[in-house]
This record gives sequence, C-alpha cells and structure tokens, in this order.
Amino acid sequence: MKLEKKYIEIIGFLTFLISYLLFFNLLFSVEGSDLPVYAPGTLIFAFFGYWLGGYLYEKYLK
Repeated sequence: MKLEKKYIEIIGFLTFLISYLLFFNLLFSVEGSDLPVYAPGTLIFAFFGYWLGGYLYEKYLK
C-alpha cells in the first residue's frame, strides 16, 4: 500500500516537530521546573520536515 503525499508530509512535519521539542527539552532541562523550554524556530524546523517529506516522496516514491 502506497501512502499519499499529504500523509508523508504530515509524518515529516510531526517527526521533526516532536524531535526538535524533545531535543530542546532534554538538552536544556531546568531542574525543579515542570515548564517546558521555549525552543525558538520550532515551527520553521517542523515545516522543513514537511517540505523534506514532500521532496523525498516526489524523488523516490512517485
């Protein structure tokens, strides 16, 4: 079963979003605080994952 391009793009978006947030929250964890760290550029990095998913789909799966 071949996935559609929009699903690959969404998977790329979510993968990059979650990995970026986890990276910053684990790397810059503040002791004694339950608040997550603000990571500037999160949405830009997630949209890069969206674009990369679409690009790889066009190049290899189309």
